Amino acid sequence: MSPTEEIHLKLIEFGRLKEQGILTEDAARELSTRAAELVIAHFQREGSLLREAIELLCRLATDADPQVARAGIIGIFPELIERLNDSFDPANCQLYDRLFVQLIEFCRRLPEAKRLDEGLTRFGLLGEADFLKRKSQISNLKSRISNSASFNSVKKVLLPSRVTIGADVAITSVMIAKLRKALPQAEFVILGSRKLRELYGGDGRIRIREVAYERGGSLLSRLTSWLDVVEVVQDELRGFREDEVWLIDPDSRQTQLGLLPLVENDRNYFFFESRSYQSPPAHSIGELAGKWLGELIGDPAPAFPFVTLPVEHLKFGQTVIAAIRNPQSTIRNRMVAVSFGVGGNERKRVSAEFEEQLITYLLSDSKLILDKGASHQEREHINRIAANLRAQGKKVVEIGEDDGVEFARQNLVQADVVTWDGSIGAFAGLIAASDEYIGYDSAGQHIAAALGVPTLTVFVNSGNAVFAERWRPYGKGRVNLVQVDIVN
Repeated sequence: MSPTEEIHLKLIEFGRLKEQGILTEDAARELSTRAAELVIAHFQREGSLLREAIELLCRLATDADPQVARAGIIGIFPELIERLNDSFDPANCQLYDRLFVQLIEFCRRLPEAKRLDEGLTRFGLLGEADFLKRKSQISNLKSRISNSASFNSVKKVLLPSRVTIGADVAITSVMIAKLRKALPQAEFVILGSRKLRELYGGDGRIRIREVAYERGGSLLSRLTSWLDVVEVVQDELRGFREDEVWLIDPDSRQTQLGLLPLVENDRNYFFFESRSYQSPPAHSIGELAGKWLGELIGDPAPAFPFVTLPVEHLKFGQTVIAAIRNPQSTIRNRMVAVSFGVGGNERKRVSAEFEEQLITYLLSDSKLILDKGASHQEREHINRIAANLRAQGKKVVEIGEDDGVEFARQNLVQADVVTWDGSIGAFAGLIAASDEYIGYDSAGQHIAAALGVPTLTVFVNSGNAVFAERWRPYGKGRVNLVQVDIVN
């Protein structure tokens, strides 16, 4: 049976289950996952978009039943879009553009999407062809260089966040590093999470303008959040001439990877197509970002990711690590910061057994800082590890945001493992004062590399070698990778 024939049957099944009122979350999840698979199978077979599958995914993701809608969201983002984008295949980037434009057009017709439709119309995006034409224009880098404003006239650079902190460190900070000398008068404004202040609050030329993106929100809320970014951009442009502000889009989810405009005139809007841009011998996405921007401004010199931690986070990390080290001992003075956080994606994890074995191995010659992660599930996971370590006779001390430096000085001297439950900025301070960082593919690896701390990253089921190459930490320090393939 061809993908086209099968998706017709799936649409009929969806209609029947809806009509009979028996569309369960499990049934919706099965339909959603299969529709995503059929999109990819049809593209590989025919080289075209299976529009009926996108129609089914949209109908599921916008269903009035929140459980059904959640199943549809899973099919659209983790099962389809992330799979396409993680391939770093130029053909898959084009498929993404076409399918997401169809998704936008579906959503704008919903009765509750009036604000979205009005916003798109205001930018002259009246149909799918308008989106694709604009995307083609902004992806043509060479035509933009000759139109660039005089560097000395640029007073501000706006950078929409990549949404995840690790990606902002790996990509957005490289762009800022590249532009600092070229634009000596410019202020750099990252439009993103307030957490970024914890990593860049020590730099007077960087400002964080808070803009939220609902990664766990409904399909429509994710799309309409773009309008909030537009409003912020318009506010940041107020009082400046057109040639005084650049807008650098690092392939942000805020613009749905360049499909949604932020300004009416794209003359000083520059889009980095991170999923298809190639410049051998560069492999990591941070290095590629620097290469791309170098082509834009005519500067081939390399640039590296960085963080500029506020003084309080740096001092906190130094104080805690100094308290743990035993100046009288010649052994086990090595400090390793460890994070088993996976950003909600359990497919990035090896196993609890692997993590406990790794900790046991590290404790033979090191003391550890063990991050508890960002979610309740991750905290419970680390609590179980800590309980097992105590049962083995290890001294485990827990510290958090409310525990000051005096607590550290008084309680950490004999600790084997110190668990951290608190902000990303303070954890970055702990990483900065450590001798090595070890973790899965997540924000910590990029922060460590940006700090120049030796880094070991474990990539699990990365899907293809290109993904691990792109997302490997990039920095001036030592970077090691371990790739693990797990058969489920």
